[in-house]
Amino acid sequence: MAGEFGKFIDEKRRGRGPDGGDILLKDIAKAMGATPTYLSDIVKGRRNPPEKSMLLKISDVLHLSPEEQAQMFDLAGRDRNEAAPDLPEYIMDENLPHVRAALRKANDKGLRDDFWKQVYDAIDKKE
Repeated sequence: MAGEFGKFIDEKRRGRGPDGGDILLKDIAKAMGATPTYLSDIVKGRRNPPEKSMLLKISDVLHLSPEEQAQMFDLAGRDRNEAAPDLPEYIMDENLPHVRAALRKANDKGLRDDFWKQVYDAIDKKE
């Protein structure tokens, strides 16, 4: 049974080829430097989604929008039971200790999505 990540990749490759046809798994795998079997196993949920560098290659081949790429990263993280692979580098940046402190404090206080929506909106207003 395919995980959410695999379903996403399978959906996004449909109709995105240069001729309006599907992008083939073998073409995505080639861009990743992987075998079609490896990618097929990922799409079918038999393997975890790949690391960030390969995800970026998938994004390029599928011509994902920034929003679709963010969704792909989120799904890859969920299927791996980890943070989305585009976030750890930022979270662990030694010049941003308040990021980790804020996440811990929010977790300790049990803050939910309504709080993070306010934070998101405040960030969105920054120039």
